[in-house]
This record gives sequence, structure tokens and C-alpha cells, in this order.
Amino acid sequence: MSTAVKKTQRSLWMDAWRRLKKNRLAMVGLGFIVLLVILAIFTVVVDIVTGGTFYEEHVIKQNLRLRLQGPSLEHIFGLDEFGRDIFLRVIWAIRYSLFMGTVAIAISVVIGSFLGALAGFYGKITDNVIMRIMDIFLAIPSMLLALAIVAAFGTSLTNVLMAIAISYIPTFARTVRASVLTVKDQEYIEAARALGASDARIICKYIIPNCLAPLIVQASLGVAGAILSIAGLSFLGLGIQPPTPEWGSMLSNARSYIRDGWHITVIPGLMIMLTILSLNLLGDGLRDALDPRLKN
Repeated sequence: MSTAVKKTQRSLWMDAWRRLKKNRLAMVGLGFIVLLVILAIFTVVVDIVTGGTFYEEHVIKQNLRLRLQGPSLEHIFGLDEFGRDIFLRVIWAIRYSLFMGTVAIAISVVIGSFLGALAGFYGKITDNVIMRIMDIFLAIPSMLLALAIVAAFGTSLTNVLMAIAISYIPTFARTVRASVLTVKDQEYIEAARALGASDARIICKYIIPNCLAPLIVQASLGVAGAILSIAGLSFLGLGIQPPTPEWGSMLSNARSYIRDGWHITVIPGLMIMLTILSLNLLGDGLRDALDPRLKN
């Protein structure tokens, strides 16, 4: 690839970034997500430095004498039904919700992109077989599919990740397939084929990079859906198990005490809402920034 082409690609991405920065709501969403990432990294560092003692003493240790205390200067989010600090538990839960949602969508993107690229590039029988399988998965609600997988294989972290990942593969497969169909007959693809490039090289070097824009947008929105699905599974008792802090399980455990302490349900629910809202705002901003039709 020539230097001029590389500079053009860099300028296209820089132009998309400039347009994204003009979208205030998208930048607010990006700022909140960056804050969550920083807090998640901070909790990991604290656990490493303290050897897990801070987590055991302040995050999961119970103190029933102080249960259901409301927000105060000492505990800004109050204490839960077991006397644990809700602020610390909400912060420590970020790593699970954000990490699991991101990893699950990353797995879906890789597998879905591969299947979608094969279906769109080769067409005919390959396309029919792959997309009919994807249609079968799409006919089952993603949450119901995840519930079935976790219920069948058990409530472990790995099973939850795989359940969410499998449920989102068809979405990315269809997204990539649609993009591949629009670019596979372009002149530069024919030129690469005429120069003797293999199908794998054409797909990986020329087709997939031109499908990144819709894939990035769909992935940002997919992470929001994955976090909501993880919270839903935990709420139903099929996700992350107590005493490990997770927003969905915190809501599930607190619902019996909602009349005695409003804060134990409002705070985790608010975190779920703000995180998903931020990801959706960022996804909408990325869609507008990466759409060449909206350049002007």
C-alpha cells in the first residue's frame, strides 16, 4: 500500500474523529465510558497492591449492625442489606460488567465477521448455508438463547461470556455480509485478484478493512446490549454469583428491601442506565461520524 493511500486512510479516520468531537452527546458518552474504564483499572491496581485484602475487608465483608443505612458523608451511596458499602461495590462491579460485555462482543465480532465475510464473498451455497444457520439463531431472542446456554452448562464466568457471545454472532455476521456485498465487486478487488492475491488475502486486507465503519458502530451498541444481558442473567441468578459485586445481582438481592432502603436499588439501576445510555450515545455519534453521506 502506497504512502499516499496510507495518508488518505489516516485523514479519513482523523476526519471522522473531528466530526465525532463536534457531537456533544457522543463526547459525553465517551467521557463516561472512559471514566468507567479508569475506575475499573483502579480497582484492579488496588487488588494487586493490597493482595485482595481491601476487597475482602471493605467490599464483600458484612456488617449487619449497619445494614440499610442511607447515604452519608462516610458512605456516599449508603450501605446495602448486609451492611456493605454500595459505592465500593458499584465501583468494583464495573470490571465485571464492562469487561464481560466487551470480551463477549469481541468474540462475537471475530466469529461473526469471519462467517459474514465468507457468506458475502463466496455467495451461493456457502452464503445460503451460513445465513440460514444465522437466521435460526436470530429467530430465538438473544436473552432467551443466553438463558438456555447458561442453564444447560452452568453459571460460570466462562459460560456467561460464551452465552452472550453466541447470541450476538448473527448480528455481526449479517452486518459484515451486507458490507462485503457492496465492496467485493469493486475495481480494486478485481485488481488484487488479477495480481494473484489469494481469497484469504483479499478478504483480510481489502474487504474487512472497508467493513470496519459499520462494524465499529454495531460493536459499540452491542456492548450496551451485552451489559444489559449480563445484568439480566445475574438478576435471574444465572450470572455472576454473590458475594461478587455485579449490578444485576445487586438489584436482585436488594428488591426485597426496596421499602426499607431506596438507595440499594436505585444506585445499581442508575449505573446500568447511565452506562447503556453512554454507549448508545457513543454508538449514534460513531454512526454519524463514520457515515460518508453525512460528511457535509
